[in-house]
Amino acid sequence: MRSHLGRRLLPVTGLLTAALTLGSLAAPAGAAIGNPDPTAPSAGAPAESTDAATAALDQVQELLEPGAPGTARRTRAETRAGTKADASGRDLTMALRELRLRMDDLSAVDRAAARRATRRPQADVFRDFGSVRVHWMSHDTDVTDKWVARVGRVVNHVFSTYSGAGFRAPKPDGAGVAVGGGTNLFDIYLVDFGAEQQFGLYGYCDTDVDPAPAGPYDASAFCAFDHTFADFPRTRIANLKVTAAHELFHAVQFAYDYNEDAWFMEATAVWAEDEVYDRINDNLQYLAESPLRQPRQPLDQFGDGLRQYGEWIFFRYLSERFPKARGGMPTIVRKMWERVDGSSGGPDDYSIEAVEHELERRGTDLRRAFARFADANRRPHRTYEEGSSYRRAPARGHTFTRKDHDTGWRHTRVDHLASTTFAVRPTAGLKQRHLRVDVDLPAKRRGSAAVLTWYNHQGRAHRTMVRLAKDGTGTATVRFGARRVSRVDMTLSNASTRFRCWRGQIDGIEYSCRGVPRDDRKKMQYRIRAVR
Repeated sequence: MRSHLGRRLLPVTGLLTAALTLGSLAAPAGAAIGNPDPTAPSAGAPAESTDAATAALDQVQELLEPGAPGTARRTRAETRAGTKADASGRDLTMALRELRLRMDDLSAVDRAAARRATRRPQADVFRDFGSVRVHWMSHDTDVTDKWVARVGRVVNHVFSTYSGAGFRAPKPDGAGVAVGGGTNLFDIYLVDFGAEQQFGLYGYCDTDVDPAPAGPYDASAFCAFDHTFADFPRTRIANLKVTAAHELFHAVQFAYDYNEDAWFMEATAVWAEDEVYDRINDNLQYLAESPLRQPRQPLDQFGDGLRQYGEWIFFRYLSERFPKARGGMPTIVRKMWERVDGSSGGPDDYSIEAVEHELERRGTDLRRAFARFADANRRPHRTYEEGSSYRRAPARGHTFTRKDHDTGWRHTRVDHLASTTFAVRPTAGLKQRHLRVDVDLPAKRRGSAAVLTWYNHQGRAHRTMVRLAKDGTGTATVRFGARRVSRVDMTLSNASTRFRCWRGQIDGIEYSCRGVPRDDRKKMQYRIRAVR
């Protein structure tokens, strides 16, 4: 999606800058397109922009040369940038993009260093496999002909899968900068990232193009993978496959919008890993930092940590709810990428705007879909195809007895694109047979929703949406009593997508359209009581 580029970029602070995307600069709330007028004045002072650009350069240099003086020592598991972020959430693909977008804010000396850091990897031999050209250094004796052939087959399989599913092919670059150039083959570089020193990157993608401030915003791509994937967790082939599926999806994304919201790019890239190589299940490690386990945190955050990777579970939920597929992949995510398309003539929505519009086309809306998602995460083993390996979302508890079965009016506060759940359990001897819930939430148009779900003793769920008036008030009654019910969940959700766009980070976190959420910490009042 379109964004202020170069000197017009908004300032962000600290080394986290390099992990944060500049994609997501969107129109003000209610605007029809996702990107601002590139001639608009910058929101940040030049000195701050220079500081942010220098931090972006520092981050790229740290990731590419992690053993250099002054850089923090990281373990192998912590430095899977590109396919995974390290413990600080730093991703080389996003870091390189940040640096390219901030190039004009660097001093002449730093700009020269940035140009060196963003050069393609060195290679002096190559081999072609259909539409793919694999490059490596001839003196790298660890790279065998058999391994190169395996890389070629995996990359072609991934691209074939994406093409069969209807995704746009990566934009050709002309290959004039590559060894043996002059073709439009997609370039893969096998690079010794130094895994034997426990500093290895698994892979990354980049472009040779610095997108113009006025767009269009599609870009070509090339990718680099570790040369052998030895000494990393999992098998070499599993590492190759999951890296290829993730990074090549970034290459596909670049062909739509190089500058899209980073949370959306990373979440859908992890989703794509699981679609192409379902049995590897590398993505399960991210669920500890995801809406499944952290429902009170916003869905659309990108920053310091692994949260943006864990957000893939939302797209898995939508894929299973809307399973129509093409080429073996659910179409709903592709349709969203077609909506964020920032190439010439593209619709150019921003991330959550595209989600909203696609859900509306499918006969629902984000308010309902997000509330049902939050509620369904309380029973992942019944919600998801592979949910038996997921831990359910947490909840606060109430236990109702014969003497104490009314919470009275209470309140909680919920951020945008977040939720909270209260679980109510009856004790033996409680004669009341129903549970009544009264809610007083922010106005319905702000995305407020409430869901009640009662569970029998076999774990079967019976869900109902609380019918809200326009002002956010509503009442619902469901079954209760220890003989028939094991628990009742009340989930309150805030699906607001109102932002003041182009404002930058908030405490090191970046949200949709680089915006400041307008409906965070909204007060939600409720009363739960057992009645006859």
